[in-house]
Amino acid sequence: MSDQLINTSQAAPPTTHPGIRPDSRLTPELVRQYEDSGAWTSTTLRSLLSSAAAEVPNRVAAIDRTSGAAGSRRLTYAELDERAHRYACGLYALGVRAGDFVAVMLPNQADFAALIFAINELGAVYSGIPVAYGEREVEVILRRTGARVVVVAETFGSSSPLRLVQGLRGALPSLRHVVLTGRWSDDGVTPLESLLKAPDVDLPDVDARALSHVGFTSGTTGEPKGVMNTHQTLRAVMQNWVAHVGGDSLGDSLVNLVASPVGHHTGFLWGVLLTTYLRGTAVYLDRWAPDQAAHVIREERVTAMFSAPTFLQDLLLTDLAHDETCSLRTVVLAGAPVPRTLPKVAGEMFGCYVCPAWGMTELGIGISCAPHLPATAQTTDGVPVPGTAISVLGSDGQEASAGTIGSLRIRGAGLFLGYLDLPEVTAAEIDGDGWFKTGDTVRLTEEGYVLLEGRTKDIVIRGGENIPVTAVESVLFQHPDVIEATVIGVPDARLGERACAVVVPSGDARPTLGEVCDFLLEQGLSKHFLPERLEIVDELPKTPSGKIRKVELRGQYGGLS
Repeated sequence: MSDQLINTSQAAPPTTHPGIRPDSRLTPELVRQYEDSGAWTSTTLRSLLSSAAAEVPNRVAAIDRTSGAAGSRRLTYAELDERAHRYACGLYALGVRAGDFVAVMLPNQADFAALIFAINELGAVYSGIPVAYGEREVEVILRRTGARVVVVAETFGSSSPLRLVQGLRGALPSLRHVVLTGRWSDDGVTPLESLLKAPDVDLPDVDARALSHVGFTSGTTGEPKGVMNTHQTLRAVMQNWVAHVGGDSLGDSLVNLVASPVGHHTGFLWGVLLTTYLRGTAVYLDRWAPDQAAHVIREERVTAMFSAPTFLQDLLLTDLAHDETCSLRTVVLAGAPVPRTLPKVAGEMFGCYVCPAWGMTELGIGISCAPHLPATAQTTDGVPVPGTAISVLGSDGQEASAGTIGSLRIRGAGLFLGYLDLPEVTAAEIDGDGWFKTGDTVRLTEEGYVLLEGRTKDIVIRGGENIPVTAVESVLFQHPDVIEATVIGVPDARLGERACAVVVPSGDARPTLGEVCDFLLEQGLSKHFLPERLEIVDELPKTPSGKIRKVELRGQYGGLS
């Protein structure tokens, strides 16, 4: 599956390119290939908003739906564009210049989007921090980026991002300003609203080739790593995916429910940027509560959402299910394994198209279903999107045949540049031909569809036999007494590992291991793949983006035998 790189050996390579750095995958030859083929353009992310404001100034661009607050706040594209420019001037007054890092740790809201575009307008580098993150993750992000400015909320639920950042400030010499939403303070904190009063500045042009965003991996298996992207790589991912699914599937009147944290890659790319690119309306939920989300979907006539499967599974338990007036048209599931029956079940309940997809911080969405594909494709994760190539390597290091589980590699114009200030990690994960080792295991069907089997580190190897974790989880999800389920490996002295199912039951149900195994066998699962331990929990530990933290479950149950 070619990513259509072209031979341009007769052209002179670019002598200077801001993306060619020691921790980057880029070479002059690769830059030339992407630019000459049109995969990369000179258009900046900031121009998404300025163009939308020029074309549809009075269209509602952003709606804030804040928990516990009556009504909503709405900004048109003209208002959002002006607010972004005022914030850019305010950040400039604080000393932010091109190449500087600015971190934002806010709940989902229109001001978050305005700040992202403001940072883009300066040619600075945006780095998001999910507002639910704790001290460990926040310290890593601020330290690795050397952020000069961080914008925070005073409180979020029972936590205080402001106190957290203030407590870290002494150990972060690069951090010059803490900007606070919500109130005025004279204790070394700058109020966000004061940025709007800064003098207007003529800002220099921004280089679309320059670093624009560093997003951090969710840290489910270790310290988060900074994933570097330019305006060009992010636009390539977004435009390629839209070309793949077709604009009709999202429509001219897109109303996008932004429920995934904007501080995470999903909310940033598929919430803020995509909605602006398509001139739609972004509805920002500050926190996820299924019943409240269902209410907002009805009231705002939401047509689309991008999320991990967990969010959609939650909505199945609300009164939105089977509501014939449901406005949803498209739901895209990426960032975590999709239970194979979920797209059909949810699609029928909500009367919409549910689109399984594969994506990660390193490449937003590189594999996806699409409405034009046969309905059977929805039981897979789809096919590579345009401009993206995949390779599946078997245990022998050769291309795996159809039906054989192998390690997924991917490359293309939308692939990230590398890991911030970690050249050795970048070199280890991206080879000389541009292939990135995703850490996922997949298999290809005879028709060319991709089936995600799980993370490489999630593989359960029992007595030398690989257990297809994702397949087991998908069947577990079908059990009538199970709302959520995951499978982990726990150590075993004789077999190396055994499979342990961890499930969230529905209501007061408490299925036994025997009952679960009988159900799995009835659904046609091989006896060799049955879990040998069952743990019942009230909820599964998750990242803010909805991924299950299997490392925590292994730590909790790994000592059992």
